Amino acid sequence: MDTDGKVIPDFTIVLGVDRKHLFQLEHTFPTWKRHKPSMLERPMIVFYDHEQLDPSDVRKVIDHHDMIMIPWPLAGVEYEGGNDKFTNARRYRMLSGFVHVPAKVVKTLWWLKIDTDAIAHGMDDWIDSSWWADDPIIISPGWPYTKPPNQMVLLDEWVEREKDKLIDFYERTEPLDMFPKPGSDRLPHKRIGTWCAFFKTSFTQYASMLAEQTCGLGKLPVPSQDSYLWYLATRMGRGIRRENMKKRGWVLFATMPNIKRSAAEAMANG
Repeated sequence: MDTDGKVIPDFTIVLGVDRKHLFQLEHTFPTWKRHKPSMLERPMIVFYDHEQLDPSDVRKVIDHHDMIMIPWPLAGVEYEGGNDKFTNARRYRMLSGFVHVPAKVVKTLWWLKIDTDAIAHGMDDWIDSSWWADDPIIISPGWPYTKPPNQMVLLDEWVEREKDKLIDFYERTEPLDMFPKPGSDRLPHKRIGTWCAFFKTSFTQYASMLAEQTCGLGKLPVPSQDSYLWYLATRMGRGIRRENMKKRGWVLFATMPNIKRSAAEAMANG
């Protein structure tokens, strides 16, 4: 329950970890416990790279009273990919888990994705019930661009190519027609960054169903869960609420020296 007496919907925390991200959690998870303890009263699902980790590795870092661990990827599923940051197969397979795992396992109305490099500071009562006032399906920080720049084009092409399998979606929606400028490395537009984001479970189940019936078990039409989910919600005209999570006591760093420094500061404060 929020401080104004309104009810915050039930949600489940969903984490995805391989060896690198579990190492990040060694530093960031203690800050969650210190500064956001009420969040950790919620159930948690952790899908882990079973080629790199086993359940005991996860338990050494995450001590949670209501945790389900899911080995990932699914048996027999292999991920193709390129050699760059955005298309490599390992990144693709972990990001795909943030669609298919919650779709299959989450039992609450909503689920919360937090990246392992997110560090908690400040307030515990950081979740505001007013975020749900207009019936959104995504509550997320904003983000100003998409990389690689052709992902929205690829998603439009996916719907057109698979329209016989996506009849209802195809007939009820229109292409986004978002084309990058020639030579640009990004597509500037108002989208989402899902490093600390809530998703409606029923929407995620729908997204998982569309992807699997066209791309195969555990796959996505593009190797990015946030691009895919933003695209579906936007094309469907469904509500996306953007909130500044940094103002709610979360910070994000990309490098381990900065993660360690900020996490140490967070543990020393409060």
